Amino acid sequence: MATLADVLKAIKDLITVTEKVRDNTDRIVKLEEEIQGLKVEMGGLRGEFRAFREESRLSNAELRGDIKVILSQLKTGERIDALESIVREHIAACEKAKA
Repeated sequence: MATLADVLKAIKDLITVTEKVRDNTDRIVKLEEEIQGLKVEMGGLRGEFRAFREESRLSNAELRGDIKVILSQLKTGERIDALESIVREHIAACEKAKA
């Protein structure tokens, strides 16, 4: 049989996991808002880029280079990786809370 100390430790662990899940959920919401803002910014950049492309008649190689520069400036890859990491932590914490 579990002792009172075991039960209290389990409750403390559950509270810790619950707090971590809450923190991760808040971080995920903030990152999703940030990603939505990036999508809006990227939409505006697409229009500017298309106009620039039409004006300058860039070759495909030059066009690809410009796209890479724009994406690196937005650091979208890093932000998406951060979001994926937080989601993985959140899922793990949820699974631990269910166990």
